[in-house]
Amino acid sequence: MITGDSRKDIIPPTRLCVKAGFVVSSPQDEEKKIILLNEGELVALDPKANNKIVFRILPGNLVGVGALLEREPVRYIFQATKDSFITVINDECMESELKSLPVWLLAVIKAISARTRRINESIHAAKTNNPLASLAAFCKFHSKDEQIQPQALLQEFSWLAKTPIPAATEALKALIRRKMVIPHIETETLSVPNSNLLEIFTDYLKAQEQEKPWLPFKLTLQQKRILVWLSTLDPDTTQDGSGWLNFFKEHHLETTVSDWLEMQQFEWFTEKENHLLALNADKIKYFLTALQYEQNIKGTVK
Repeated sequence: MITGDSRKDIIPPTRLCVKAGFVVSSPQDEEKKIILLNEGELVALDPKANNKIVFRILPGNLVGVGALLEREPVRYIFQATKDSFITVINDECMESELKSLPVWLLAVIKAISARTRRINESIHAAKTNNPLASLAAFCKFHSKDEQIQPQALLQEFSWLAKTPIPAATEALKALIRRKMVIPHIETETLSVPNSNLLEIFTDYLKAQEQEKPWLPFKLTLQQKRILVWLSTLDPDTTQDGSGWLNFFKEHHLETTVSDWLEMQQFEWFTEKENHLLALNADKIKYFLTALQYEQNIKGTVK
């Protein structure tokens, strides 16, 4: 059997009993090590989020593999929540063990390590390439009466979207400039005055990313007049296609076949039984809101 260099003595791992509150590993540690939890419990704390608990480590699990084998930076503080027994495997210990292993087993470990690194990279990678769109979608779930703490908002969003705080901060500034998020200086809080506008804004950004025309901003002047007029009608108004065309004509809203077909594309109407078409009040409101806040959405608001 071909093995590594076994001339060097095996250095055993260190077994320790640590008290509750003891930090077994942190980003400040110069020595890279693997921590195996034998008994007790550890928690991973994120120092970039006021030491918020990210996950818990139970007996039989280990942490620090990437730090020791791949020289990855340690992201979290690992702390005992109660008296615990741990096994510490440092550089010298790992090196002495690896040198006694067969070459084939070293190759297996290397392959597993590389796969783990790729998984970790995908986990830590940003979940979005557009922090502004992502933050807008995140903020739309806040009600207009809710007072939001800016720092808490940024930290939670950054953690969930895997977005660096500086990028999240710039995205928040962009939403404030567009008056989609309102700062309250006296209370040092934020509020979201119109969550529907944020949803519309995310759709606009998505269309820009995909380099597709965004329909609300492609309306002709006549289509805008028709849209405003439709918003004044009873939401239950229902007619067939020819009935709607005659209805437009009666109200001096000349409509071409092209206009009518485009209105179907805009989804201003929903099809009912017997080929009848009813107003789609939600979609009409969507288009009206987009036009009303066009400057906010485009970022040209003063």
